[in-house]
Amino acid sequence: MATVTAATPASVTAVRRDKVDVVSLVGGIAVAVIGALLLLDVLDALTLRFAALAPLACAAIGGVLLARGLEGSVEPDRDR
Repeated sequence: MATVTAATPASVTAVRRDKVDVVSLVGGIAVAVIGALLLLDVLDALTLRFAALAPLACAAIGGVLLARGLEGSVEPDRDR
């Protein structure tokens, strides 16, 4: 039998990240928590009313904004 090897396309380049994108991480966790709460509501393990949606959304947005603010300042490009 012939051995088949997968070739990496030339357009795909390896990306190395030295630090974690905290804003995306917090946003993903917020969406996952809201999704889990809605799932628990559908499964009747928890009773949520429509009025609970606004505080949940505000908490998620606030968490993302807080993470963005604590991330640190980005220095402007000096080349322009």
